[in-house]
Amino acid sequence: MKRGVFSILALLAVLLVLVGCTGGSSSNQPRENWRTGSEGLYINWLTNLPPPRIYDDQPVEVVLDVENRGAAPIGGSGDRVYLSGFDPNIITGIQTSGVLLPQMDGKTSFGPGGVGTVSFSGTIRKLGFRNVDKYTPRLLVTSCYGYETLASDNVCVDPDPYTSGNTPKVCTPNSVSMGGSQGAPVTIGPVEIEPSPGRTRFKITVTNSHGGDLFKPGLQILDKCSPYSDGGLTYSDLNSVQVQDVSIAGISILPSCKPLDKGFLRLNNGRGEMYCEFANIPGNAAYTTPITVKVAYGYRETLTRDLTILSIT
Repeated sequence: MKRGVFSILALLAVLLVLVGCTGGSSSNQPRENWRTGSEGLYINWLTNLPPPRIYDDQPVEVVLDVENRGAAPIGGSGDRVYLSGFDPNIITGIQTSGVLLPQMDGKTSFGPGGVGTVSFSGTIRKLGFRNVDKYTPRLLVTSCYGYETLASDNVCVDPDPYTSGNTPKVCTPNSVSMGGSQGAPVTIGPVEIEPSPGRTRFKITVTNSHGGDLFKPGLQILDKCSPYSDGGLTYSDLNSVQVQDVSIAGISILPSCKPLDKGFLRLNNGRGEMYCEFANIPGNAAYTTPITVKVAYGYRETLTRDLTILSIT
């Protein structure tokens, strides 16, 4: 009898341990609202690499922490980081072609995005031969990468908005925020709704929310993002996003969107607006349905660090 009681108690103890290890943890549960924030690539100097002061008999070692804080992947063939701001006759060995960013997945409902490092190594030519005791360049890091923003929300569609009387309606067309920020440096929304019989018009706002340089996507234009590029990004390259999708419940209304130039929307002072239409809506009853908007673009950001190089001679 005692042996049976001890066996039951032991089994209960094991079950309690298992419940404590699994049932009480929510780390594997998906987060409901994860597509937030206005960052894509985060990049920063690693401490003392380089230190603020070095001598001309030392190498220049630059190491950068990189992190994908947004919801889209990073690490395509044109996604690069460049180091400039120094005289190449004094600091040599730094590749003007830049360094590829590591492949980093975007954050998901289960966790944050990927992390990695980017490094540069250069050699200093002796300052004494140039009759210079000190050289103080300001190092410039330039990151260039392709990114995208995907936003969705529920909107009210009313095929007969002027119906009066006792006709019940489940919703009234109103502006939607598209969730605020969407885990990317470019934000979609708000979306203003203008209903009319048989059709609904949408005014969609697109904003550069993070302060970096926005430009058209594509490998050729990403190459022009480099500080070593001959021509650099032009007016026609900058401040434009490619509108890849505008759909209502999976039905594309992209062909109706204006003003687009070959699929591109231009932003002025960091903000652009397009007008799209959902036409030939069947029936008379109002209903809620998802709207989805997707845009692609290139993005450039910079950071600097002052460096002092002293002659040992």
